[in-house]
Amino acid sequence: MAFSPEGLLLAHRDLLSKGVAKEVLILSTCNRTEIYYHGGCGGHADIMQSWLCDFHGVDQRLLAGHGYFHVQDEAARHLFRVSCGLDSMIVGEPQILGQIKDAYQIAADAASAGPLLNRLLHWAFRVAKRVRSETAIGSAPVSIAYAAVSLSKQLLGTLEDKEALLIGAGETMELVATHLREHGVKRFAVANRTPERGQQLAQRMDGAAFSLSQIPELLAQADVVVSSTASPLPVVTAAAVAEAMTRRRKGELMLVDLAVPRDIAPEVGKLANCYLYTIDDLNDITQAGLRARREAALEAEGIIAEEVAGFQQWRESLDVVPAIRRLREHVEGSRKDELQRFLRYIELGQDPRVVLDAFSKALINKILHEPIATLRQPCQEATSENLVAALDILFHLSDAEG
Repeated sequence: MAFSPEGLLLAHRDLLSKGVAKEVLILSTCNRTEIYYHGGCGGHADIMQSWLCDFHGVDQRLLAGHGYFHVQDEAARHLFRVSCGLDSMIVGEPQILGQIKDAYQIAADAASAGPLLNRLLHWAFRVAKRVRSETAIGSAPVSIAYAAVSLSKQLLGTLEDKEALLIGAGETMELVATHLREHGVKRFAVANRTPERGQQLAQRMDGAAFSLSQIPELLAQADVVVSSTASPLPVVTAAAVAEAMTRRRKGELMLVDLAVPRDIAPEVGKLANCYLYTIDDLNDITQAGLRARREAALEAEGIIAEEVAGFQQWRESLDVVPAIRRLREHVEGSRKDELQRFLRYIELGQDPRVVLDAFSKALINKILHEPIATLRQPCQEATSENLVAALDILFHLSDAEG
């Protein structure tokens, strides 16, 4: 059910042209396909599901039991939870917010995001920002790669202008490299058994690739060393680190061993100014991070509940907009009629102050004539008691008396 980038614009326009929706936004990521929409004939889940299956050429029976359908405030609640990362596989991950913003841009390009979806999406962005600032939903590390980088930053104070030595070039090391760059590391050295793989990672990080035999000389330049290979024996020995420490002009050396069996000899942790952490240490950190994020998620749910209520109140206010417009037009018509009538008296030379006083009284009488008549003879749909109560609320008459 995923949409290709090329198919997204077509899908938005197809939904609009077929009248399934009047406003629509499609969110399609590696983990979810969601359609947010307003108006049209797609008010029932089966209509939208039918369109979705037809568009992808999929038998509807394959989708049975795998979808969800939310309306009104529950639809808003779901989007707010998604925006905050509460509905993600890794709670609190920030990437989904960027993906929602990309989806919003595509909807804007397709001219399918109208007044309601525009307001909903901007509300969701605000909720996500509030949750990030008021809770710890994104601060605790929950992946091994991110924990390694967080620990390095905690030990060294900052990673700005630091140099990283990456030993290995697998998927885990790619994540470590990405997090290191995000935290300020600009110089990378990649040592790998396979030169081609190491060269690929080094190029992505604007670094340099080396062989495993060059590790001893690279240690003298590194501030952070992260290793993850499939070697059966340590690739970083205590002797190599001890010799490098005598040649380096830097302070502490942070070493993180993500391999099983170990890549870095345990004795390295006993050397002066060397700090060695293993995957077991990082697992403890990530478990603590998961617990912290779950606690933060409870706080986030409270914030989301407040914001859903606020959005619902705004949405319900739209129902009275036509009535307000009719009221304004009605009163404006009375004002224009009375103004034209009394302007003639001023043109005839009468005292403007007297004319203005008469004009204001006439205008008030004209505006209030029909409401007062209705109060005295209530219609079948409303009792006198209900009309008086509505009048007190609309004009705050009880407050005025108090």
